[in-house]
Amino acid sequence: MNTKAVIFDLDDTLYSELSYAMSGYRAVAGYIEEKGSVKKDRESIYKELTGLFNEDHKNVFNRFLALNGCDDSRERVMELVEIYRGHFPEISWHDDVKPALRELKDRGLITGILSDGYALTQRQKVKALNAEELFDIIVLTDEMGREAWKPDPAGFMLIEEKFGIKASEIIYVGDNPEKDFYLSVTAGIKTVRIIREGGIYADREYYRGVTEDYRINSLTEIKEYIWQSG
Repeated sequence: MNTKAVIFDLDDTLYSELSYAMSGYRAVAGYIEEKGSVKKDRESIYKELTGLFNEDHKNVFNRFLALNGCDDSRERVMELVEIYRGHFPEISWHDDVKPALRELKDRGLITGILSDGYALTQRQKVKALNAEELFDIIVLTDEMGREAWKPDPAGFMLIEEKFGIKASEIIYVGDNPEKDFYLSVTAGIKTVRIIREGGIYADREYYRGVTEDYRINSLTEIKEYIWQSG
C-alpha cells in the first residue's frame, strides 16, 4: 500500500467530545439564566445539566425542564438544543494531534478531517480549533447532505478527486465502531482505530462486524502502520 493521505475523524479522535458537551451545557445554562425561566444562577443550572448528563446522556434538556416545572414541549426543548448545537465551543486538541501531524507532513502526506454531525455544530468546532491552519482539507459531510454521512463514501470520493489519489492510498483514523470502519467496504480505504480513554463511542458495536485494519492508542503511532504498509 502506497499511502498518500491520512484523514481523521473529528469527535473524540482529535479532541474530547466530553469537553464539547460540557462547553455546550455551560452555554445553555447561561441562556436559561438570561431567560429567567428557572430561578437559579448559571452555575447551579450548569451543575444540574451535567449531573443529568452523567446519569444518562439521553434527553437531558427534557428531564431538566420537567424537574424544574418548566414547559418541556418539543418546541422548548429544541430551543435549548439549538443553543447547544450553535454555541462557539471551548475545546482543544488532544496532546498527540500536533506531533502526529508534523510527522505526517514531514513525510509529505496529505492530511484532512472528514466528520459527520450537524453542519453548524461541526463548523463551529473547526473554527474553535483553528483546524484549517493544520489540515489540507476539511470535509463536513452534512454540508454535502445528510445522505453523505458515514459510512457513505461521498466524502472520500471528493478527497480523491481533489488530490488525484485512489481510495487504496487513503487511511482513515476514527474511533466509532458503528460507522468509521465499515468505510473499508463502502469507500475501499484502510482504517485505523484510535482508543481514547473515556471515549463516548468506545463501547459501540461494530457495524456488520467489520473491524479496523490497525489499532493505536496514540496518533503518533499511526506512522508505524504507514511505514509497515509501504
